[in-house]
Order: sequence, then structure tokens, then C-alpha cells
Amino acid sequence: MSAEPAHSPDGTDVITGLSRQNSLYRRMITICDQVADAAVRGADARQLTRVLAETLNQAVLLLDPTFVLLAQAGDDTAGWKSDDVAVGRMLRALATERRPLRLPAMPDSALARGCQATPITIGDTTLGYLVVLDHTGTDGVRSDDADLLTTTYAATLFALTLANERTNSDLGLRYQAAIVDALVSGNFLDSADARRKARSLGLDDPQPYRVAVLRPNVLDPSPGPTHGVADEFVERVTSALPDALAVARGAEVVMILRETSPEPGRAQADRALANCVKLLRHKKIEADPTCGLSERTEHPEHAPTGLRQAQHAIDIGTRIGRSDQVIPYDELGIYRLLLQIGDMRQLWRFAQEILGPLIDYDANHKVDLIATLSTYLNQHESLKQAARALRVHVNTISYRIQRIEQLTPLDLTNPDDRLVAHVAVKIVESQRALNHP
Repeated sequence: MSAEPAHSPDGTDVITGLSRQNSLYRRMITICDQVADAAVRGADARQLTRVLAETLNQAVLLLDPTFVLLAQAGDDTAGWKSDDVAVGRMLRALATERRPLRLPAMPDSALARGCQATPITIGDTTLGYLVVLDHTGTDGVRSDDADLLTTTYAATLFALTLANERTNSDLGLRYQAAIVDALVSGNFLDSADARRKARSLGLDDPQPYRVAVLRPNVLDPSPGPTHGVADEFVERVTSALPDALAVARGAEVVMILRETSPEPGRAQADRALANCVKLLRHKKIEADPTCGLSERTEHPEHAPTGLRQAQHAIDIGTRIGRSDQVIPYDELGIYRLLLQIGDMRQLWRFAQEILGPLIDYDANHKVDLIATLSTYLNQHESLKQAARALRVHVNTISYRIQRIEQLTPLDLTNPDDRLVAHVAVKIVESQRALNHP
């Protein structure tokens, strides 16, 4: 016959056990009620972390889905290091298991004390992780299953709060995108209305800014795939350039970039956008972007002009071989004038009238007199500098210039003829870049 478990004759051990259990659950309910009350009153995730730490009298950590520390509260969080080997192992286990875990203390690590850790989830989406570090209270009672249950319930409240913050953030981004789209599209009543819209974006009056456009370089510009690419670009751009006001418009991403000073701001915008272009290319979204950057302006009502300038910068930049780069509109030089003529056929007819014989001669003799003329003009009509740039003898340049003047009506000693030749050369070069990228 098996031995019966020993009980005190008057049942005091059972009463004591029940009393302790009831005390633990009352504590758990009290803690949950206080955290729930804070959540109902509109506490954000960081405030909720502080309330939970104060109520538990324990150190609490709130991590994002990638284990980056979002908030911490309590006096015992100083030793926490997310790059610690033991901590990393715990976090990987937490992400794999996707359920609450009780972890024992691991001496000589950032987990010198045990902890309770639980994922913060809504459906299949993980919004973050909640970690409560153990401690030994004044009554000598160590954290137990009741504390794990408390942490798990608290994680539910954190999930609601984080989901609400994410929703508000998404709504804020949508509103921001709508205002940016209205400004660059010219959908405002007058200058005062444009300024009101700009102020709602945090764009002070006057606030210098530039408009930037990111355009994916895709061979098939069909609406379906490019829309998806642009949406992903917006996400990447927002991450790479937190201060950018961005919106997807068709296949493009349009941004308003605030500046604080004329030239340094422009240089800063160039660097930021260049890094952004590199980042997007590195992410292999299968559509390397080209970026156009408008001139600087202080007037919100000029945003549509900024959009056109940024788009024109891309159009002409890709024609002259500058795809996958940042192309400032104010660096286009004479191309800015050519952009005012929308009919490229008209421009090409002009170029052929001036340089047609050279184009035919180059095609028939495998000589590039167009390139020689371009270099000669760019080198301020210096035979020596042109020869150095093309790595040929100066007599060769002299002969080619004489041949150019024989084949065309140009007199390169005449300033007007040089200007006409320069414009015609730029048109030919842009067409060559377009036809042979």
C-alpha cells in the first residue's frame, strides 16, 4: 500500500498554499488592471513600459521585431546587451518558438538573472517582444509562473497599443503623401492654400526646399510592376531618408527635401540621395533608380515647377549617359534651354542642318569628327588641350578642325558659329546616348 501524503491534522498547510496562490493571483490581477487602465487612458508603448516596470517593481524591456530596444524602465536594465551571445540565443529562440519563455539565469552574460520573455503579436504579425528581468524581492519570493502569465497578458495590451501606433503612423503617412501629391500636382487654390498645406507637412514659411524624383529604370513601363516598385521605393526611401516627404506617383517616387542653407543644403541633398540610390540598388529591387533634383525654392506654390525640373533632369540625364545617378537640374547647363523645346524631331533637324555632313562623314570613314568638335569646344578652342584630351597629336586635331570647317558652313573663329556648333553637338550627343545607353 502506498504511503499517503502527510497533511497537518488541521489542514493548515492546504490553507496556507491556497492563501499564497490567491495572493499571487490578486497581485497578477492588480498589475494587469493598472497596465490596462494606462492603455485605456491612451498611454503609448514607452509609457506602458514604465507603468509595467513600476507596477511589477522589476526591469522591463520593449524590443521591436528586429530586437532593437524601443524602451526600457526599471533600475536593473544597465547590464542588458542585445549583442551578447546569451541574449542573442534567447532572442533567436523567442522568434522561432513565438510563445512566452521562462529563461534561467546565465552567469557571466547579460542574462546574469533569469527573465520572462514573450512575443507581442497580432495574428501572424510580430510587433515586438516584451522582456521582464527577474529579481529577488524583499520577501525572498522569486518570479514564477504567475509572473510569466502576467507578462503574457501585458503583452496583449502592448500589442493593442503598438498596433494602434502603427495604424496612426500609417494614416499619418497617407495624409502626408496626399498633401505632398497635392502640392507637386498643383492641386491648391492659391499661394495661401499652398502655404497652409506646406505648414501641415512641417514646412515652415519660408522654408527652402527641393523636389526630388526617383524613377526606376525598367525596360517595360507597364503600370503593374512599376507601381509595385515605386511603393517599395517609398518604403526604402522613408527608411533611408527619414526627413524626406515622399509619395509614390505612378512609377515614380516624388520627394520634398527641406534645406537649411543654400549650397551646403544642396550638397547634403546630393549626398543623401546618392546614398539612397546606392541603397536601393543594393537591395536588388530589380529596377535601378535614377534621381532628378530640382532647383532650390522657398515658395510652396512652386512645387509643380520643381517636379517638372526633377523629371526633366532625369529625361535629359538618361540621354547623356547619367542613368542610376543623382542629376541636379541646375547642372544641366544648355540642356535646360533645349528642354524647353518639347519636339526632339525639331531639335534633330536643327542639328542635321549644322552637322549633317559630319554625321555622314563619321559613318562612312569610321572617324568621330563630332567628338573632336565637342572636345575642341569644351577645351576653349585650344588645339593642344584638345589633343591632350583625345590622346592624339596636335597636328591631327588641327587637320580635323580644318576638315570640319570644309564640310560644314561653320567658321569656328566666329563666336556665333561656335555657339551654334556647341548646341548642335549637345543635341547629337544626347541622341547618341539615348540610342546607345
